[in-house]
Amino acid sequence: MESIKFKIPKSLRKIIFADLKRSHEYAYERVGFILTRLCESNNDKLILAYDYCAVADEDYIDDENVGARINSNAIRKAMQVAHTQKCGVFHVHLHMHLGKPTESFSDEEGIQPMMASVSRVNLHEDFGYLILSNDSAICKIYSEKKEEFFEPDIYTEIGYPMNLVFAKQVKNKKFSERQKRQTFLGENSNNVFEKINIGIIGYGGGGSHIGQQLAHIGFKNIYVFDDDSFEESNINRLVGAKYSDVKNKTKKTKIAQRSINDILPTANVIKIQKRWQEEPEELHKCDVVVGCVDSFIERQQLEAETRRYLIPLIDIGMDIYKVMDSFSISGQIILSLPGSFCMKCCGFITEDKLAAEAKKYGDIGGNPQVVWSNGVLASNAVGIMVDLILGWSVLEDRRVYLSYDGTRSLLKEHSRLIATPNDCEHFLLSEIGPPRLMEI
Repeated sequence: MESIKFKIPKSLRKIIFADLKRSHEYAYERVGFILTRLCESNNDKLILAYDYCAVADEDYIDDENVGARINSNAIRKAMQVAHTQKCGVFHVHLHMHLGKPTESFSDEEGIQPMMASVSRVNLHEDFGYLILSNDSAICKIYSEKKEEFFEPDIYTEIGYPMNLVFAKQVKNKKFSERQKRQTFLGENSNNVFEKINIGIIGYGGGGSHIGQQLAHIGFKNIYVFDDDSFEESNINRLVGAKYSDVKNKTKKTKIAQRSINDILPTANVIKIQKRWQEEPEELHKCDVVVGCVDSFIERQQLEAETRRYLIPLIDIGMDIYKVMDSFSISGQIILSLPGSFCMKCCGFITEDKLAAEAKKYGDIGGNPQVVWSNGVLASNAVGIMVDLILGWSVLEDRRVYLSYDGTRSLLKEHSRLIATPNDCEHFLLSEIGPPRLMEI
């Protein structure tokens, strides 16, 4: 079944919003153009917004009958950008109110024919328009085949919290008996649980806690990536495993499906019994990913991929170190959010760490793990993820880098976060989407 999603970083939305709110000498409102890249896989489409072009003051027409009218020069500029950057273009303007905007007669009669015409400059991308409100949006995409405009299944603003707008709402006027103790998550939570995809990379000590808790909360679509089979050394930490899984060498993805469906039979568990690098298209379908990987190089690769496709990544990890004659447990939770700092920005991934890890490649062996510390990290990661998606705490622009001292049972904000810049220089919005060959 075809899925179409439109994603825009909140950092870009803020730039757009600030420009559209500026006054003009005679236009009652401003308009602009959002630049996008299309990513297609099978029947799925991702439209990723990466830049914005404001309309110059001199390109407005003095017409008191409409809020804003632009001249042919402004339209030619938008078409030229679509041609030279090989991108899609979405017209955007602002309605100053709360809630999902509705289109006016002039929106339909004026914008739709214009954007249908603009779309002919690049048939390999999607075109359309957005109307922003103070807290929501409506997005319309042009279908050349049907010669009509339609809403994507999900329009998402990537930030903390995320803002999700669904084309179709789940018809459920009241919370079920199962959900009545988590009504504080909001009226929209049923739509979220039903519609969005959560990815778990690595179904071991941390990932198994994540899967179990997602099922208890009610998430319906869970993608599990793991190419391993269960071994006796996993029994001390993989939640939901049975001792018979040792004998049967059960795939960890099968344990995931069994455990999740035992709690939530209606959950759709998509098992990817490979490394995510072998099935990246499945990763791109995820709206949020929780990374439970062991190495710095795995984290680096996963972060690079999720950044390219505007997917929030929550990284969790722990280790046990020998210190003198005793042991110490430590770990971390990091939210890598497109438009904000990355794991290099905060100093968690460094070239020195990658180099040291590379020297030990093939001789690392299994790191010590225990169920309780994985549980602490996983539980907090799930809490952060639910708040990121639903915004129930009303926290705005939260930055997450938590350090875990398992020896003292302490979880706190990492001291490095204070000095971590919010703007990331390692992953630029201009680089989102699949790598492209540039013309010389």
